[in-house]
Amino acid sequence: MLSDVLAFNIFHFGLIMARMSGALFVMPGFSATFVSTRIRLLFALMLSFIMVPVVSDNFPPFPIHPLELLMLIGGEILIGFFFGMLMAVMLSAMTTLGTIVAFVAALSNAFSFDAVSQSQGSIISTFFVNLALVTIFVTDLHHLMLGAVVDSYTLFTPGQMPPIGDFAEFFTQTVAGSFKIGVQLAAPFFLLSFGFQLAMGLISRLNPQFQIYFVAMPAQIMITLLMLMFTISGIVMVFLEYYQQNLIRFMEP
Repeated sequence: MLSDVLAFNIFHFGLIMARMSGALFVMPGFSATFVSTRIRLLFALMLSFIMVPVVSDNFPPFPIHPLELLMLIGGEILIGFFFGMLMAVMLSAMTTLGTIVAFVAALSNAFSFDAVSQSQGSIISTFFVNLALVTIFVTDLHHLMLGAVVDSYTLFTPGQMPPIGDFAEFFTQTVAGSFKIGVQLAAPFFLLSFGFQLAMGLISRLNPQFQIYFVAMPAQIMITLLMLMFTISGIVMVFLEYYQQNLIRFMEP
């Protein structure tokens, strides 16, 4: 009897570990290269151990055939990966914003390494992504990220085939929403760019011999950074509200 209970709990632990590992593999902050792989593994093991008595009520019985076991574990990894990717896509709104601001400031060719996305990006884009990640952890929104994965067991019960079509549709909507909020946050810089370029065009027409764009580039950078200084607090607040509202949708009511 004791061996049956022990094997059953280990089976539950393995299923939970599969979903948590899939989420932490791509979840913002936890999946960054500056986080040690051993730390991520220990964190996933700890969360899985805590969650066993909480979410294992409706788990399926231990499958008889190895193929069924592999499909069950693969489905759990897919669900965890899906939730982690949703959180990463929502964070990419700041990448869109930073790219637009970099174009407006004429700094789109100034690249730096972004440790979050693990790729090269403009300096302003990297700044926005890292700022958003820091504020997510400072405001404890990472608790909602982990809570969304925990409450996913009320939406997707282990043993059932993941709804691939619904996953694809919802993921597409999330990508579109992330791009939309990024463009909306960049609206003041669109207006700034339009006004600045219009003024430079008028000056160029009044004095064709004057190399206006060469001379005006320092002013363009300075005005954009000045605009950024006045709007950055509002940008962060709007992004945090957007991120929180999207995470709450997955939380159990």
